[in-house]
Amino acid sequence: MSVRFQTESDLQRLRRWRRALAFGVQLCAASLLGVGCQSVEPLELGLHARPVTEFFPGLRATESQAIVRAEQPARLESRSPIAMSRGHGNASDLRADTVANALPGSPPIATEETIDLEVALRLAGVENPTINLARERVREALAQQLEARALLLPNLNVGGNYYRHGGILQASTGVMRDVDRQSLYLGFGGRTVGTGTVAFPGLWLFSHLGDAVYEPLAARQQVAARQSDARTVQNEILLDVAIGYLTLVGTEARLDVLRRGETDLTELVRLTKVYADKGQGLRSDANRTAANADLLRRQIREVEEDRAVASARLCRLLNLDPSIGLRSPGGAVESLRLIPEDSKIDHLIAEAVSSRPEVFARSAAIQEAQVRVRQERVRPMLPILSVGMSSGLFGGSNLATSEFGPIKGRTDFDVLAVWNVQNLGLGNRAQVCRANAEVGQAIAGFDSAVNQIRREVGEALAEAQAAARQIETARTALAIADEGFKLEVQRIHDGFGRPIETLDSFRQLLDARQEVIRAKIAFDIAQFRLFVAVGKTPAR
Repeated sequence: MSVRFQTESDLQRLRRWRRALAFGVQLCAASLLGVGCQSVEPLELGLHARPVTEFFPGLRATESQAIVRAEQPARLESRSPIAMSRGHGNASDLRADTVANALPGSPPIATEETIDLEVALRLAGVENPTINLARERVREALAQQLEARALLLPNLNVGGNYYRHGGILQASTGVMRDVDRQSLYLGFGGRTVGTGTVAFPGLWLFSHLGDAVYEPLAARQQVAARQSDARTVQNEILLDVAIGYLTLVGTEARLDVLRRGETDLTELVRLTKVYADKGQGLRSDANRTAANADLLRRQIREVEEDRAVASARLCRLLNLDPSIGLRSPGGAVESLRLIPEDSKIDHLIAEAVSSRPEVFARSAAIQEAQVRVRQERVRPMLPILSVGMSSGLFGGSNLATSEFGPIKGRTDFDVLAVWNVQNLGLGNRAQVCRANAEVGQAIAGFDSAVNQIRREVGEALAEAQAAARQIETARTALAIADEGFKLEVQRIHDGFGRPIETLDSFRQLLDARQEVIRAKIAFDIAQFRLFVAVGKTPAR
């Protein structure tokens, strides 16, 4: 094709249009991207969260625990995910570093790390993929909300079109003409031919007014529901982490009891053997004591296996390499009384219903469904609106000459409103009925969530009360077993018996010590379940 500008002013005008067009595109893109980046950031999770350390300050790492960590090798500390959680980096850096330095065919290097409950909860809040997935769903809902708010903002179209026709053409009067014509359009919009308007306006608003009004309202409720669901997921994962950590603490405490018992039983085996060698005791007594020592060592191996399993499960929840052996700082197992087990269940249920994120999520779902009902009711009453404005340079040839004429400025403005009634109104009626049914489903979901909360609170409170009674029973049994064992030992020292007579008392004492640990761990787990059931979160 051949395009010629009649004057120098036409060329200068075209250059100005190009510069203005490029500047407008850059300005609109920058503003939209800026708004989008600010709007898709999710809100902080846990608006109803209270740190568990407020209720039990003893959960924080002690100075002795910090000393134990400081004594670890520097190479291990620099690559440790636990150390990175304290400010030395990110756990993902550890994984990348491990992969980069791994040799093909070399076995993984097993390491051990000391971790306390505070660090475990903090790692879970950052590295757990389930929590991160819930947060990304919040970001998705925020992006949809931004899209809904922008329904009344026009689209920006920039382009141009060239039209060329040669040959027979029928006019509107029916007359057949041999026509040779062409035209060119450049600017905001595109697809302009003959006397018609711009098919794709430069600034084009096309939306249903009902959707433009109600979609942002529905999207806001959807964001609230996603945020509450994310808090629910966070609470569940952190509860699993707390339970996993307490299970690890329990297995380590039991293992410590059994190993100390092994030392005592080894001494008892030696004494019974000495008595048998001197003829003061039976050989069967020595064999029986040695068999009990073998059974105890087997029990120790079983508890060691339980500790390894608990460590691997905790690593999975923290998204750590399972080859890392986690261990607690040690010390006596204490009972955590986060919520008094003698609390009134009615008060706890009322607190849970008023603060659990599941209630907020189901309430937001009801409000979103109600917005959808109003949206469908007004749909046939509000029009589909199309508003377009275009401006650009247009020129072409006419019947007198086939050469291009001068390119001049052109402005188009179009407004279109269409009311749509689907299937003579029956389609709109069906949509309203469907939206009403969704409201009923949301209400049923709310009632189901409230019933679930009541059940969880009741069960957690009952478990805490039963565990508290079990602790008292186990302590009583331990005191009796300890006193009996001391009396047996004293009797042997006074020369009134043989060492084999202390075996039953020793086994009873060993079982009583383990039962106290089990009861305390069960009580702590029940306390955490009750703590989360009433709407609080273990997050720091």
